[in-house]
Amino acid sequence: MSRLHEKGIAKPEPLKDFNAERVIYFPLDAPSRPLIHTVKKTSHKEIKSIFGSVYLLKDKAVLYKCIGAPSAVLALETLVVSGAKEIIIIGFCGSLNPEYRMMSAVSVSRALSEEGTSRHYLPKKKIFYPSPALKKRIESRLQSSNLPFLTGSLVSTDAPYRETRSWLNEKKKKGLDLVDMEASAVFALAEFHGIQAAALMIISDEIWSGVWKPGFNSPGLEKKIKEYFIPIITLD
Repeated sequence: MSRLHEKGIAKPEPLKDFNAERVIYFPLDAPSRPLIHTVKKTSHKEIKSIFGSVYLLKDKAVLYKCIGAPSAVLALETLVVSGAKEIIIIGFCGSLNPEYRMMSAVSVSRALSEEGTSRHYLPKKKIFYPSPALKKRIESRLQSSNLPFLTGSLVSTDAPYRETRSWLNEKKKKGLDLVDMEASAVFALAEFHGIQAAALMIISDEIWSGVWKPGFNSPGLEKKIKEYFIPIITLD
């Protein structure tokens, strides 16, 4: 039996009372007050863990926090064994490309893994893709709401403080536009389990010039969360 098909020794336990097939995963909480307020107001139950919180809504669940690929996949594995069949990441990313400016919304088209989690699921792959049908559904919702967005490729890293100038130049040569910490691992997890995953990002900072320009405290970011992320909570 290949390692890929070998069962793990430790297994996640299904969550009691979890009955959602759709999961919205929101990794970061810094500028998220409008979103988490909406989630708490809409949910009928909160399940807390050492990794983050799961909020149960009428027809979906929201996984909140769980920053970074390892904690994201640890938490999402539990939701998958509990019945989840679809994961939408709504999060923030950095721009590596001057054409991708601060506060732009981006539908992720592919993700290069530089995190350490995805190789334990699909060891021969480095590039992971969102599920076409789910990606299209998100984009169709944005288009019907007249919300502009870009599509772009990203790299997921475990070490944002090791984004050096040489690292940046290497990623530019590979045609990568964005950087985050979770997407490639979540896409790998979804592919491994045969479920769907896609990602909608808002650009919260830029490093394409070689100088870090953060935008987490910008009033515009809260506005973008209200425009782009809160409607995802009501996505059919």
